[in-house]
This record gives sequence, C-alpha cells and structure tokens, in this order.
Amino acid sequence: MNILLVCANGASTGVLVEKMKNFCSEHEKLKTKTINIEATSFENLKSYIQANDTDVVLVAPQIRFKEDDVVEACKNYKIAVGLIDTKHYGRMDAPSVMKSAIELYKNR
Repeated sequence: MNILLVCANGASTGVLVEKMKNFCSEHEKLKTKTINIEATSFENLKSYIQANDTDVVLVAPQIRFKEDDVVEACKNYKIAVGLIDTKHYGRMDAPSVMKSAIELYKNR
C-alpha cells in the first residue's frame, strides 16, 4: 500500500510520516506488509501521482479547503482520498491516521 500525505509545505506532515512509519514497523500485523508512506505539498501533488503508484492520499487539515481539488487530481488514478482528522493530526496520532488510511484503501 502506498500512502501519500498532502499538505501546504511538508514540515509537520513529515513528522507525521515518520511516526506512521515507526508505528508500522512496530505493529505486528503491519510490519509484514509493504507500506510506503510519503509526503508532498499540494503544489507537487499532480506530478507526484503521475510518477508514483499511489493508493491513498490523505489531506492535512491546514489545506482542507483544497480537498475537492485533491479528489479531482486523483480521480483518474483510482486513488482513495481522505481528510486527516484535525485531532489526530494535532496529536500526531499515527495509529489513528493509519487506521483511516487502511479503511480508505479497503473501500476504494
């Protein structure tokens, strides 16, 4: 599963990506799976999804107003799109964000 977090410029989202990677490596059921997690800015979204196999895009709360644009950019690639819960993002709650990503992946 390939997960992409999209935000304004990547600073705080980069921290969340690292926490998500650590969570996956420590979680018994997830560490046997191939899970790639990356972050990019909204500005680079289109070029990123054209160049990479992406399954799930999670939109950071600070750019929630761009969610429709993200959905539009992803629709031809069969990529599931979701908004990261503000509380989960603020707490850098990697387990909850991963749970959301997995559910989006299963339901795409």
